[in-house]
Amino acid sequence: MTTTLSSSRMRPLVAERLGAFVSGVPARDIPAAAIATARRGIVDAIGVAFAGTRMPVHAAVRSVLAREAAPGPCTVIGGGRLAATAAAHLNAVGAHSLDFDANYSVGMLFGPAVLSPVLLAAAEERGAAGADVLAAFAIGTEIAQIVARSLSGVPYSKAVDGLYGRGWFNSAVLGPISAAAAAARLMRLDARRAADAIAIAAVQAGGLRIAVGSDMKPALCGRAAETGLRAALMAEAGVEAPADAFEGSRGLVQVVGGGAWDEAVLDVLGAFADPGISFKLHPACSSVQAAVEAVGRLMATEAFAARDVVRVVCEVTPHIAANLAFPRPENVTQAQFSMPFAVACRLLHGRLGADMLTMDVVRDRAVRTIMDKVEMRRSADFDSAEMRARAPEATRVIVTLADGRSVSHLQLSATGKPENPMPDADLDGKFLDNVSPFLGADGAGRLLAALRALDTLADMRDVFGPPHGPEAGR
Repeated sequence: MTTTLSSSRMRPLVAERLGAFVSGVPARDIPAAAIATARRGIVDAIGVAFAGTRMPVHAAVRSVLAREAAPGPCTVIGGGRLAATAAAHLNAVGAHSLDFDANYSVGMLFGPAVLSPVLLAAAEERGAAGADVLAAFAIGTEIAQIVARSLSGVPYSKAVDGLYGRGWFNSAVLGPISAAAAAARLMRLDARRAADAIAIAAVQAGGLRIAVGSDMKPALCGRAAETGLRAALMAEAGVEAPADAFEGSRGLVQVVGGGAWDEAVLDVLGAFADPGISFKLHPACSSVQAAVEAVGRLMATEAFAARDVVRVVCEVTPHIAANLAFPRPENVTQAQFSMPFAVACRLLHGRLGADMLTMDVVRDRAVRTIMDKVEMRRSADFDSAEMRARAPEATRVIVTLADGRSVSHLQLSATGKPENPMPDADLDGKFLDNVSPFLGADGAGRLLAALRALDTLADMRDVFGPPHGPEAGR
């Protein structure tokens, strides 16, 4: 049942329970499915991080870190080396700057974009094995979803009533805690130090959803990664945090969760339930993915082009309606959260690609003309509890054509969703498309092979080897 916690010492405190799990769970007890999710999440996050280096926010953050961060041994994706926390920060910004990265339906956070950079940096700094990285990723994911469920921010269909609905950007709340746990595991901290790492991250957790549609959204992922890794480093050095960082009167549960906490969820810690990872075919908000796919299906089956379109209506779920706040975007980041922009690109160009995320395309007269024909509206058909649970991002697209026809397609879930999974071949193709422009086809293929074989890799420093581009550090 959902209760208001006290800091009674009759039972272990939350951070203590989480820390004991992080340090104590044997790697052999982590299910193969959780390791497979970790591998896929890392492959996708590193791939999109390469592509994300082209975004202005990445260049801006990089310029700051290059001036202020210490040089170090850790790979900066796109070129160079920095100290671990700075590398984790910058790579997480890159991984999320295109909104092309995977997210978890449990907790509504961009887990791989935070965890992968943290673990890459920590592993390179210490020469950790790939198998340890995969285990730490799975453990960080488990901590994220346990805390998310306990804070009543999930399941996905109830997210509008949970943390996300109250205005928190969940990746900035849960991300540091998850990253601290994963780093603590990789660094082999004992239970006490792992608990401190988690508590240190918890007292710093937070970020507002108002960031959506601005550069601060990927910037918050960068901060989450750095905060989590630094929390583990601080704990390792002996820094202590309030033991009741979660349940204290001014702790995370009261301040962020509004006092609601499902204590029973902690009893399933270690079950490694499926976090509901979703991968994207298009570099934009998850909430446009089904519509873009539906438009493509209609164009293929009904044989029409953009010039034939009179009107497009996208009937959407409550979750999508809440997510897509920019019908007439004024910049690239807003365009990634705009249904009219996504539909217009699909109609005009046959796809929604990363190369379209420019101000020239956002301002393009042809794109704006099509956008004016697109209406998004919430449909009562998707309001039932059953539909919210089964298809939280379903979209029905209705296209009116100049010849008088009206054609429609209902896309219950986009390719890449847990209920409509993306095959490994497609995920690998996405990786190669993102990385080949930087490393060449052969280099991208070698990197993919290394990431796919992480469980056999003795030293993570062998993944990237020598710097692969212009130095970022001093």
